[in-house]
Amino acid sequence: MSRISGKAQSGYTQLLEGSYLVSARAVGLDVHHKHCLHVAKFVRGMNAQEAIEYLEDVIAKKKAIPYTRRSRRGRGGNTMAGHRKGKMGPGKYPNKASKIFIKLINSAMDNARQRYDTIDPEEMTITHMAAHRGQIHRGWRPRAQGRATPDNHYKVNLEIFLEHFGEEDEEDEF
Repeated sequence: MSRISGKAQSGYTQLLEGSYLVSARAVGLDVHHKHCLHVAKFVRGMNAQEAIEYLEDVIAKKKAIPYTRRSRRGRGGNTMAGHRKGKMGPGKYPNKASKIFIKLINSAMDNARQRYDTIDPEEMTITHMAAHRGQIHRGWRPRAQGRATPDNHYKVNLEIFLEHFGEEDEEDEF
């Protein structure tokens, strides 16, 4: 929460109260922001168990994450990633980001196990996955002739929402 009551914290999505909804957050991670952005975009909308299996294949370099966001604005839109086999197009194997996303999904599934007894967390769907820029560790790199350049280290904050859309038990009254 922010210091002003009633206002949202910057960089976070507000948790929506819905039926069978769980969330998990990871703050201050030492991962590349762009890798997390592409993984989050790809995993959003998948089943939780399918997402974990796919990310394990990414770590083993069997499948790749498609890189669709342009990183060089105004210069032709090159994604700086080579094309992969099949119809995917440009993609990479973000190993470190995939490991952290697997931990985050497992954490959200554990939260679901504790909160709801009747739901199988493996059947939950990832409805929201976001990667926000976190704290900046500012530093200086000494250069020649008494100069220095900034050597900043950027952290990442991740958040995930899992939701269950299964059939609910409805009793018909006659």
